Amino acid sequence: MKNTTRRELIQNASLLALMGLAGCSSAPDSTSVNTPESTSEKTFYKKSDVGTDVIQLTSNSFHDGIFYQEPNYFSPDSSKFLFKSADRDAKYGIYLLDLNTWDIGLLKNSPLGWMPTWSKDGKEVYVGEHSKILAINIKTLEERTINIPTDSSWITFLHLNPSGDRLLFIEEGQKTHKALSTIKTDGSDYRKLFIADQETVFFLDHPTFVDDNTILFLTRGENRNFRGDFNKPYLITLDGKLTRIPTTCSHYDVNPNGDKILCGQNGYIIDLEGNKLKEFPEINGHGAWAPDGDAFLLTGDPIPVPKESQYFGKIVIMKFSSDEIYSLVSHESTYDSSLTHTQPNAQFSRDGKHIIYESDRNQMQNTDLYLVEVPE
Repeated sequence: MKNTTRRELIQNASLLALMGLAGCSSAPDSTSVNTPESTSEKTFYKKSDVGTDVIQLTSNSFHDGIFYQEPNYFSPDSSKFLFKSADRDAKYGIYLLDLNTWDIGLLKNSPLGWMPTWSKDGKEVYVGEHSKILAINIKTLEERTINIPTDSSWITFLHLNPSGDRLLFIEEGQKTHKALSTIKTDGSDYRKLFIADQETVFFLDHPTFVDDNTILFLTRGENRNFRGDFNKPYLITLDGKLTRIPTTCSHYDVNPNGDKILCGQNGYIIDLEGNKLKEFPEINGHGAWAPDGDAFLLTGDPIPVPKESQYFGKIVIMKFSSDEIYSLVSHESTYDSSLTHTQPNAQFSRDGKHIIYESDRNQMQNTDLYLVEVPE
């Protein structure tokens, strides 16, 4: 494994499959030796703080990471996981991890490697490209093109609405962002919802659906200035009605019920009017909701969380409805090699039984992905 790159392994496995040499096999256990056609990098790593298994999912010479804390990169049935991987030359690939066989496959080379999203039925993955969106069949890798009638823009930050029939995205120029836009998955009803005026707003950040008709997003200033009021998000409807949430919420995840926003970096949960519903000032970091809409996780940020805190460097599980809180696992990230953010990203599976997180294990290796079981 260490002497062969991941791309070479996947190419070899694909060749064997074409020759009819790659047979079916059961999911490997933590002590199994990979067969020549296997692209698994899975190994048992350790026990979590609560005694559940922690599995290392990737171990190659690439930086493997989660695109962001939202949208969810588990497939709708929680059997697969999308992740980004960059080699030493910062060339990105979008990869698909099968959580039944543990095999890894290259879905698409991408110049940006930034935020694809699943179709509602889990059969396709939407990937943004130059002036178009590709709907890639995960079994055949056939590509269906959704053309965007835009003036030469890169399509990034893809999100799918809850009903599964509309995509949200940002149109990016060479040095700034142009617009927040949406289109139906059949290529109809293209709309520009918000245009960056290049005077006060130069970039757009973290767009996500609250419900089928409402979108949450942030604006940024020149040179990606994100201070002050730039951290107060907007809500916009599909017919263009714009409102401002008067509360700072710099990194967020929307509750599955669409009625609460987890502002993990700021240490609280708010409603859609900006009222604070729950505060947790002792823990700040990237956060993500569990599918039940009650539990949520936080990855302890090293700046506001002191090293002597019991939550420093931990993935912490909390509940909105109670004071329950516990440390699930030490993520061991040094915060400076996840390529994108100073906190590691982590996500619940869609069934809530597992969490995948990223870590560089105290700079001992490249950033890799780990899976930890969540206790019932």
